[in-house]
Amino acid sequence: MKTATTKPTPTAEENHARAMMRLIHQVTASHPERTTLELNVRQRLIIQSLGIGGSRTIAAIGLQLGLTPSTMTGLVDRLEEQGYVRREDHPSDRRATLLRLTRKGESAFQREVEFYRALLEETLSALGDDAKRLMLNALDCMGRRSSAGLCPPMTKRVLWTGA
Repeated sequence: MKTATTKPTPTAEENHARAMMRLIHQVTASHPERTTLELNVRQRLIIQSLGIGGSRTIAAIGLQLGLTPSTMTGLVDRLEEQGYVRREDHPSDRRATLLRLTRKGESAFQREVEFYRALLEETLSALGDDAKRLMLNALDCMGRRSSAGLCPPMTKRVLWTGA
């Protein structure tokens, strides 16, 4: 006779993570035009990094993304073969190679921006204006803060009891 096993009750943090997963899956499924889906996650991260920060050395991007030089080489080779990026000589350091988005890479970056804009819009659509503003300010702060700096405390407390 089998005994029934019960799943442990998820913690609040696990529920938040699962909610984020559901939102990302929902937005991904509702935006099949996201043509960057043929790229893997790491390739999209490289394109996003270049789109946000402009051309940089391959080593700097690898450091930012926590990828080894050999992993970066393989990823950049594939992105270059597909026409998303191009390598350029560094103007002052012969040992370094700059990475730059091509027109196709810029277009892919813009599609990624549109995807994340839709993700935000769909995610925040259930919130009131004050809660939306609070969330957007928090996201902006988290996206800009340095590892040493903390976001300033929120001055307005907004409660949300959504599912």
